[in-house]
Amino acid sequence: MPMRLHLRAEDLDDVPALSALAQDFVARAADIGFDMRARRLVLLGNRFCWETGRPMRTRTALVLSSLLNVKRRNWPAQEETMMELLAIEAEPGEEAVTLLLHFAGGAAIRARAECVDLLLDDLAEPVPTPRKPVHRAGR
Repeated sequence: MPMRLHLRAEDLDDVPALSALAQDFVARAADIGFDMRARRLVLLGNRFCWETGRPMRTRTALVLSSLLNVKRRNWPAQEETMMELLAIEAEPGEEAVTLLLHFAGGAAIRARAECVDLLLDDLAEPVPTPRKPVHRAGR
C-alpha cells in the first residue's frame, strides 16, 4: 500500500523536490485561497502520486505560510475551473522569498514570503486513477 506523504520545505533547496511531487496537482479555482490574516495560501485538491509508479491520486493540501502578499495572473473567472499545477519555484530576495506557482494554461500565483515555509500533506490514502497526466511540448 502506498504511503501518504507529509512533507515540509523550509529552505530554497527543498522546493524542487516538493515541486516534483506536487506536479499535476489539480484543484478547482474555488479551492485555492489566501487567508490574509493567517498569512497562508491553501490549495486543496488531488495530487498525482508520481512516487508510486502506478497511476494513483490522493486528496492533498498544499500550504504556503509566512506570506507577505499574494498576486494572481491569468486567473479564471469561473470558480469551477480546474487548475493543474505544473511547478513551484522559489527565488531568493534581499528582504523576501518569492514563490511562483505555475499552472497549465498560463495562470500563475506569485507569493512573497518571509521565508520558505511550504507543507504538502496527503489527507487520504492514494487510490487508482484511470488517467496519467500527459505533458506536451509547448504547454
